[in-house]
Amino acid sequence: MHRQAQIELGTIYLRKKSYILDDVVVKATKIKMVVRGDTVVYNADAFQLAEGSMLDALIQQLPGTRLDDDGRIFANGRYVESLLVNGRDFFNGSPQLALQNLPAYTVDKVKLYDQAGNASIMDNKDMDDKRYVMNVMLKKEYSKGYMGNFVAGAGAPKRYIMKG
Repeated sequence: MHRQAQIELGTIYLRKKSYILDDVVVKATKIKMVVRGDTVVYNADAFQLAEGSMLDALIQQLPGTRLDDDGRIFANGRYVESLLVNGRDFFNGSPQLALQNLPAYTVDKVKLYDQAGNASIMDNKDMDDKRYVMNVMLKKEYSKGYMGNFVAGAGAPKRYIMKG
């Protein structure tokens, strides 16, 4: 069978038309979560929170997480055994302190993962003692130094509030 090397089409005339389009608005969105292996990483800046919100408001908005009235955190149907801040357990098993006192604007990322237990770390092998942890990573400017939160208010006689 013989193939044609070229085909003569003749002259092709193009008409030039122009269109005026309406204004276009481009809105950028941030990626809310990324899965890296067995770790789920949430970007805190991608969630809309009211001004003055604390960490508990952020955690309630994370997809797949649920916060009980007593401060217990469940993520993807699993109980979060420990709440860490920058990889350290500052609140000694009492996540309620962090949830109510850590401002949401200081949080950079929230990571959920299985952490090896003490026996696994000491023996340097898997001893099946993993615990599910939530690691709250603070923004660099809030990672060093001290942070505080103080509220004071006064009203009618014998009506006041002070909280630190």
